[in-house]
Amino acid sequence: MTEQTPAAQSAIPITVVTGFLGAGKTSLVNRLVAARSGGERIGVVVNEAGDIGLDGELLGDVSDDVVEIADGCVCCTSQGELLDAITRLHSAAGHLDRIIVETSGLADPGPVVDTLANITHVLRLDTLVAVVDAVHALDQLDRHNSPEARQQLQLATHVVVSKVDLADDGAVDSLRARVRALNPDAQIIVAPREQLDPELVLDRFLFSADEDAAGHEHDPDHDHHHLDVEIFSVELEGELDAGRFDGWLGGLLMLKAQDLFRIKAILAVAGEPRRQIMHGVQTYVETTAGREWEPEEPRTNRIVIIGRDLESDQWRDELARCVAG
Repeated sequence: MTEQTPAAQSAIPITVVTGFLGAGKTSLVNRLVAARSGGERIGVVVNEAGDIGLDGELLGDVSDDVVEIADGCVCCTSQGELLDAITRLHSAAGHLDRIIVETSGLADPGPVVDTLANITHVLRLDTLVAVVDAVHALDQLDRHNSPEARQQLQLATHVVVSKVDLADDGAVDSLRARVRALNPDAQIIVAPREQLDPELVLDRFLFSADEDAAGHEHDPDHDHHHLDVEIFSVELEGELDAGRFDGWLGGLLMLKAQDLFRIKAILAVAGEPRRQIMHGVQTYVETTAGREWEPEEPRTNRIVIIGRDLESDQWRDELARCVAG
C-alpha cells in the first residue's frame, strides 16, 4: 500500500468502477455503498451512455448522494461534466467520506483518471476497479474486439469477476488467464457479489495516475463507431401486461441475442406492487423486485438496450402494444 502524505490523508478517497456493458458495475457499487453506509457518507457519480438514466435512480435506493451524467460518454465530451458533478455532489452533501464514480460501459477510463488526477488537492485516487462478466467477457474481448474493454482491464488496480455462479470453472480460469495477460499487476477477485468484501477494493491506495495512465492515448472525437453501437431507449406510460411483455422480450432475445450488449429496465407490471428491475446480457436476463410503487406515482416503464442493428422502431412499436388494458 502506498504511504500517504498529510495532504493525501485529508483528501477524499475516490474509487472509479469501470467495466464493459452489462458486467455488473451498478450491482457492485450498490454493494460497496450499502456495506459502508453505517459509518460513511458516500457520494456516487454515475455516467450512462443513453438519454434515459436508470443507474442513478437505482443507486438512489441505497444513497441520497447521487449525481447522474446521462447521454454521453464521460471519457469523451463529458469530462467537464464529471468535475461539475463532483463539485455539485460535494457542495450539496456538505461532507463526504468517499466518492465512487461509475463509468459508462463504453468508457475508456484513461481520460477519467487524467481528469481526477488534476484535482488531487481535494481528491485522492484510491482504486480503479474493473468488473468483468465471467460468462460473456471473453466473447466481448474477442468477437467484439473492444479497445475500451481491454483498456478497462489494463488500467485497473483490481478486477472483480462477476456472475461466477453462472459460469463453469473452465470459463473462469480462462478469463483469469486473459486478465492476467492484459494486466499482470491487477488484483483479481473472484467472488459472488453478495460475498465480496469491500475492504478488498476500498482504502487500498494502490493507484498511481502517473504510472498507470502514462502513455495513454485517447481520441476525443471517437464515437465508439467500431462497435456499431445503437442505443434503444424508451419511456412508456402504463402498466405492462406480463404475458405480452414476456412475448416481446422472448422475440427480442430469439432474434437479436448475440447483438445485445446490455438490457436494463425499470418496469411497472400489472398486478405487481413493486417495481421490477431487469438486467440482461445476450440471452441472460434477470428480474428482481425493487421498492414498492408509491400510491400516486406514475407507472412509467424505462427501458434502455444497447447493442448492434437493433431495428429500434420495430421493437418500439411492438412494445407499445404490451401496455395492459
